[in-house]
Amino acid sequence: MNKTELRQLALDLRKRSPEFQALHSQVAQQVADRFYQARQRFLEGLANRPREKKPHRYLSLVYPQSAWRLSDTREVGLGKNKKKKARLYLSKIGFFTLILHRVFPENWVSQVCVKLYPSGRIHVIFLVEEAEAEELSSKESKKAVSVDLGLVRLATLSDGCILENETA
Repeated sequence: MNKTELRQLALDLRKRSPEFQALHSQVAQQVADRFYQARQRFLEGLANRPREKKPHRYLSLVYPQSAWRLSDTREVGLGKNKKKKARLYLSKIGFFTLILHRVFPENWVSQVCVKLYPSGRIHVIFLVEEAEAEELSSKESKKAVSVDLGLVRLATLSDGCILENETA
């Protein structure tokens, strides 16, 4: 099965099974993608055979694109204890109250990973792609060197380097 067929199978299973209808369609596709990547690593000899996970052992979900929303961002506390709190809405699941440890522009977030730990704590990880970093690396000045070809010397470069003609 290829990646597209696995994604379609996950969506079909989601339509048939009431337990899986609580998942957003893109989250179901991400689960299929994770299985596909694990299987590919096994076939390439990079990992062991993927094990079957029971639903209660699957402890993280990835929300790509638009299946989530942050709202009611506010500052609480005073002085060193000042923190930012927000409410996170996850499609088909509901609202969670978060403590934000870093400030980031919401429009730069490409994925949200929700991870449940055995202790019962829930951590939310925002994957942020910085557009400025990509632009800066592409606009970085690359040094250009001009070459002057001559009769006495083979070439003289603009940085002062002289290449002598070896046949003369």
